[in-house]
Amino acid sequence: MSKQKLSHLKQSERDARRKLILEAARSLFSKKDFRNVNVREIAAEAGVSVGTIYNYYADLDELFIDVFLKNIEEITCLLDKENSEGFPTLEKLCEIYITYLSQNMTFYQMMGHFMLGGKLSHESTTKLNQRMRILMDRIEAILRARGFHEDARSLSHALFSALNGIMISYAGYPGRNIEEVHKYTTKLAGIIAGVFKAKLKD
Repeated sequence: MSKQKLSHLKQSERDARRKLILEAARSLFSKKDFRNVNVREIAAEAGVSVGTIYNYYADLDELFIDVFLKNIEEITCLLDKENSEGFPTLEKLCEIYITYLSQNMTFYQMMGHFMLGGKLSHESTTKLNQRMRILMDRIEAILRARGFHEDARSLSHALFSALNGIMISYAGYPGRNIEEVHKYTTKLAGIIAGVFKAKLKD
């Protein structure tokens, strides 16, 4: 086997193992707060040793950021699908985003964790900024398609922040089940969309 083929094979194996660890972490995060998950649990879920995880990640925050980036990628793909079929309405955009958050609670929990002081390496910070810019590009494109041309970038940030604020305020509201929370947060997202549309008419 040539050195090039051997190198490619080793890289493929590394990529597969990293993906296995990532999916194991996501599986655990879907069942419990990511801040309460430790390396041993992730290793057991992935079927690898603790040492193997540290071969890929310097610490848990580095693993957390990979999960977070995967979520950003998924949301971006959802918006790309909608955009390919004609830019969605603001109501649809808000519904897509809120529904994704409802089904992936870890995402906005991690967002709060990282945006409020999670310690990241320079490399992870760079990757986070790149993925966030791509997501904001998609949201901005939808706003522009709907007539928001003046300061569209800031408006995309405002819409993104408003939708995240809904989930932070109501996702874990005491006494309400998942269906009730989703129904109410979707309603609030619709109101946010209406506020933005009203601004367009000013």
